[in-house]
Amino acid sequence: MAKLALIFSMALLVSSCTTVEQVKANKEVYCSGLYKGMRAVGRGALSATTGVVVPDVCDTIDAIVEEENSDA
Repeated sequence: MAKLALIFSMALLVSSCTTVEQVKANKEVYCSGLYKGMRAVGRGALSATTGVVVPDVCDTIDAIVEEENSDA
């Protein structure tokens, strides 16, 4: 269930044409200060209006990479 939640949150946070591999390869872009700040504002607004807490994509990327490394 946790994997499904991570995948679903990635799909919401990243454009539909971007794969997880592309995001991992371009982490420096997705995790830049400006881009991360803009996502934080969006996540804050979503949480305030709906009560849904969405993790940051950078945290999700780190979790996926850590899981892949532990499986290898």
